[in-house]
Amino acid sequence: MIRIIASLALAGVLAACASKEEAKPPDMALACQTMTCQCTETKAAFLRSSKTTPILWRKNGDAYCPKGFGLERSKEQ
Repeated sequence: MIRIIASLALAGVLAACASKEEAKPPDMALACQTMTCQCTETKAAFLRSSKTTPILWRKNGDAYCPKGFGLERSKEQ
């Protein structure tokens, strides 16, 4: 009996997790127009701080980073 209840509970949890839509990541290109952002290395070593590089700007005002870097909100304000 306990196995049946545990199985049903597990099935309910898995069904609830599967039905949620994945959250869209924020549009950092747009967000960086109004807040301080930085380009950080996407594949940094585990115990090493990530390299940073200046943000590049498109003619329409969107921020972007060179290949191998990604936009993220700057910790320094």
